[in-house]
Amino acid sequence: MVATGTWVLAQCDECGGAIAFDPEHALVRCLFCAAVALRPVPAQAPPSPPSEVVPFVLDAAAAQIAFARWVRASWWRPRALHGALAVLQPVWIPAWRIDADVELHWAGLVKASTRSGKRPTSGVDRRRADVVVPASGAVTLVELIALRPFPTDSRPWTEADRAIPCELPALSEAGAIATSHAVFVADALRAASSEHALVDAGGTAALHGVHARLDALPLWVGSFRYRDRPWRVVVNAATGRVIGRAPLSRLKLALATAVLLVLALVAARCSDAPAPEPPDPEILAQAHCGSSASHGTTASR
Repeated sequence: MVATGTWVLAQCDECGGAIAFDPEHALVRCLFCAAVALRPVPAQAPPSPPSEVVPFVLDAAAAQIAFARWVRASWWRPRALHGALAVLQPVWIPAWRIDADVELHWAGLVKASTRSGKRPTSGVDRRRADVVVPASGAVTLVELIALRPFPTDSRPWTEADRAIPCELPALSEAGAIATSHAVFVADALRAASSEHALVDAGGTAALHGVHARLDALPLWVGSFRYRDRPWRVVVNAATGRVIGRAPLSRLKLALATAVLLVLALVAARCSDAPAPEPPDPEILAQAHCGSSASHGTTASR
């Protein structure tokens, strides 16, 4: 590890995350993957701190509550997991906040009174939008999108913020703008589909008036253990949104599989059952004649 000013720099050989942290706060494991394969990062000068930060709203206790709520959110997770505790640590991750005027040229299908039930349509939508692209080597774009939204209100970085480890940027502004284009298109298509009731849509977009700013986003990152295996979890420290992978209950999976198997067997038997044979016409004629004779006898009386 290398000390630069009031920060120590270390990089994880497992996940690639590079962290700057205050030497008064020991860091023996990677915050992102819990690996101990940390090595010094050569540095000619102290890393520049982010200019703006999104403040932490959740403290350690609130982050644990958000994790517990997430664990219980799915019926498929083992009941024994409900009492699990996550080992969470706060970290600032660098992210480019990019805003632009998005000109979307879209085409899609809408419901219509046609033979197919659809008809094609197209149009152009223009809107001001912003996206967040991670400059992190350990938190992916997919993860950051799943953690959205992040508040747009930020404040200047202060020396007190050094108490929380900060990951070093691993993506340039030009790279972030290039990466953001696909996110802008996906978000604009989603909005156009909702606004115009599109059944299916595709399109291209042009960005105008692009502005990028490097922020530090607040996360609680850590893991929990189940059956001697670590599972990673990430908490948006501004909103409490949680993402991660969790084990599934083997018992519940077995029960669901058994139920599906039984339903499949019942459906197969019903489809293989012979159709009822139509009644013999002669029997129907005899029954009709007998009914008529009976009515005639009653009438003669």
